[in-house]
Amino acid sequence: MVSRKEQLSISSWNVHGLGDKIDDPFFLNNIKSDINILLETWKGECEEFKVKGFNLISKCRKKKKGSRRYSGGIIIYIRKEYMKGISYLKDASLSENRLWLKVDKYFFGLSDDIYICASYIPPVSSTHFENDFIMLDHELSTLSNRGKILVIGDLNSRTGELPDYIKNDSLQINNFDGSDLLPPDYAIDIENKRINQDKVLNTHGKNLLDLCLSSGLRIVNGRLLGDSLGYYTYMSKNGFSTVDFALVSESLLSSVQYFKTNDFTYLSDHAKIGLFLKCSINENTEFKLDNNKWKSINTYKWTEQSKNLVINALSTDYIREEIISLEILDINKTQDGVDEAVEKLTDILQNISEIACKKFFGSGIDTCQIADNPMDQSRDEFESSFETDGFVISHPTNKAT
Repeated sequence: MVSRKEQLSISSWNVHGLGDKIDDPFFLNNIKSDINILLETWKGECEEFKVKGFNLISKCRKKKKGSRRYSGGIIIYIRKEYMKGISYLKDASLSENRLWLKVDKYFFGLSDDIYICASYIPPVSSTHFENDFIMLDHELSTLSNRGKILVIGDLNSRTGELPDYIKNDSLQINNFDGSDLLPPDYAIDIENKRINQDKVLNTHGKNLLDLCLSSGLRIVNGRLLGDSLGYYTYMSKNGFSTVDFALVSESLLSSVQYFKTNDFTYLSDHAKIGLFLKCSINENTEFKLDNNKWKSINTYKWTEQSKNLVINALSTDYIREEIISLEILDINKTQDGVDEAVEKLTDILQNISEIACKKFFGSGIDTCQIADNPMDQSRDEFESSFETDGFVISHPTNKAT
């Protein structure tokens, strides 16, 4: 049986120091998105902050000599069942203020890969400010060519209600002197007003708006159901402001179904923000085994049509891209390097098999169940086909329970 999930939830929260909040039931109840980004954790990289049902990725600042605690710090909790479709891009940013993830389009049923930047931009007066907007712009110029972008976090930017798009954009400039001043693929900015309760513009806010103009990103706050009034995200003794944002590629904005600024709580001076993205995730039901050491395996049977279907599969753009990606992969001569190469090859074979062959889903040798392509075939017939003309692709991380 296959169930389908049609939303991917992503949240970001400046927790103003993680401390012992990890033991607070109310805090843990807030770690319920599929991807939970915690900023300003003030913690180093360690495993003591595990949350049941989630895998942990972290990035921390080096502790200054003489300091009593760490500063900065990013921790991301990702729902375990989705880890196979999410990659940590360690080299995407040299900054300690940003952490990049890749959300795989095939796993999540998306049109493009999505690159998520968990970002904390310190105030301009901070010693940790690193010309972050310039560095982020460079990172965006590299990754935006590979897929769509989501930047989310505490950006310490107050943008007022100024536009993050070019007003009155037009192709008419090409008629200025009879020459084409704009590139042939130039896309006109679409005017899409947003609401913001915070009417102030600061230096970071101006830089953020400039970044949106240069990179084609759009602010989600104040535009969608759940935050149509552009609520405040930060409170202090001086008042309220909106400094936590989600920015997405303009072409991704229509895939954001909902955006929410949560209520303020005793846990932080920042409100948690979160959004829901349209997706299409197939979730196979778990198979129960008497002996849980057996792995779940996908089995594919060659048919009379498979030869032509394989040829067609090899001509598709995404299969060709996967093969090229494997060919140019710089394989480290280590166990991890070999594992990475084998996993990529396995994914290619599986994607081809999904197109060209009939698929079965089994668990070890005690049970056999047909999943996506139901056929009237007995267990004996299945085992016979497995032994003679079938082949198996096994995923070590996909174990039946």
